[in-house]
Amino acid sequence: MDVQSGSRPLFEAQPPVLSTWQAPSSAPAASDDPAPATTGGPAPVVAARAEHPARWGWRGRANRVTGGMLTLAAGREELLYRAARKRLLRPFSRTMTVVVANPKGGAAKTPTALIAAATLGFHRGGYTLAWDNNETRGTLGMRAEAAIHHQTVIDLLGDIDEFLSTSASVGRLSGYLRPQSARFDVLASDDVPGSMDIIDDTAFGKLWTALSRYYRLLVVDTGNNVRAPNWRAATALADCLVVPTTVQQDVAESGLWMLDHLGRSGFAELAANAVAVVSCADPKTDARLLDEIVERYRAVVRDVVIIPFDAYVRSGGRIEYDSLADATRRAWLMACTSIIDSLGIRDQEEPPAG
Repeated sequence: MDVQSGSRPLFEAQPPVLSTWQAPSSAPAASDDPAPATTGGPAPVVAARAEHPARWGWRGRANRVTGGMLTLAAGREELLYRAARKRLLRPFSRTMTVVVANPKGGAAKTPTALIAAATLGFHRGGYTLAWDNNETRGTLGMRAEAAIHHQTVIDLLGDIDEFLSTSASVGRLSGYLRPQSARFDVLASDDVPGSMDIIDDTAFGKLWTALSRYYRLLVVDTGNNVRAPNWRAATALADCLVVPTTVQQDVAESGLWMLDHLGRSGFAELAANAVAVVSCADPKTDARLLDEIVERYRAVVRDVVIIPFDAYVRSGGRIEYDSLADATRRAWLMACTSIIDSLGIRDQEEPPAG
């Protein structure tokens, strides 16, 4: 059974229909948080209608055309989107690390890491880094907006002692990074064969320690080898695990296997608090397979979010946040809200051992 791109989703978690989205039950609560409650009636949304005129759809057009003579209230979908934007602003007590991992190639790890960092950076006002920690030749630098230099994580590692000292500055660090229009930076992996081999667990730890001084959020893209020292070091320092998959059986199975592997390796809490991101990489999606993948992940992670097909992302070229489809940006907003909720849970616990 196929579902045409753009048709009404079959599952409540699937964006861009936001009217059925609810914050996960394990999300930290705050008395002044405008996000929708997980139980009870629509009180937060109803209360907000009188204060926030519509900007979307026919209501928004009517409000604009009449020059303020009409102040039609925003619909539930628009109000939930605004609440999610505010939820993304949750502060943390320290730098938080998001690790994007699935040992299967073609799982959309790099677009997931890049767009997650873009969404977080754009809505949280910067201080976010997307870091390519692939043990071989990663493609994060190739998918990000181009820079005027070709510095990589290997170059930064060569000067890492400077950034571990108190004399280093953000301006000096910027020479190794690739700034992006969505208010985040990219630290690319090296494309020389074999050069990434020198990043073992010790090297990763030094990089993480230094970068944590300059950023609030680190979004770490990983490779395909769960036994690689830098892969293991990243998961050991992760505050939130994001498991990307496409609507393909082998890719989904790989992510589930990894979660089981982490659970058996002393990271059961990290796996249970994970967010699965299911990307529809084709314009036609097998609805039954999508349903099966969503339900299997729901049984083992904290939340599952579905990202609709976007031909711009699928093309394989450089990704600019402003060029994403509206539905894609809205879906990623909800995905990042769930990531923030997972980080909030972790922030209440003991930090990972560095």
